[in-house]
Amino acid sequence: MKPTTEALKAIETAIQVERDGLAFYTDAARQIADPGGKRMFESLAADEAAHQSLFEVVRESLLKEDRWLPPEQVALMSPSRFVRPPIFPAADQASAAKIPERQLAALRRGIQAEDESIAFYSEQMDRVDDADGKAMYGYLVEQEKGHRTILQGEYDYLTGTGFWFDVREFNLEAPG
Repeated sequence: MKPTTEALKAIETAIQVERDGLAFYTDAARQIADPGGKRMFESLAADEAAHQSLFEVVRESLLKEDRWLPPEQVALMSPSRFVRPPIFPAADQASAAKIPERQLAALRRGIQAEDESIAFYSEQMDRVDDADGKAMYGYLVEQEKGHRTILQGEYDYLTGTGFWFDVREFNLEAPG
């Protein structure tokens, strides 16, 4: 199926989104002194680089072969297939360290960027007619949701909000 101008424009936008994400997370990793925070941002940068490569391959496939990549080929390019070191610091490290505002600001900006990516890829998934295109965008929505969960979990952990990955760690209510 010949790709539409709209589909190719969306791919170009996605490449730029991932390029911007790579630059943001790489810069954040350079600015963060905490080793756990640095590893988290480096890991997210690596994911964004893999997503950028995926979109570049998809663009070539659409332009040269008039086809979207099948889901199994998309899965082969998945950054999640690599084992990563733990992201979060040990409990004694987190309580002993004062979290710099720069790190918290980077986490908040990262959460916002992931929300924007999720919205954009969800919109594209609804617009594309090709099943492989829908599957690819669905895969990327899940990847970006995973990034958002990591960032939110780190933010909640570091700020001591009482939540860890959206699960309340303690309850202030009297037992009923």
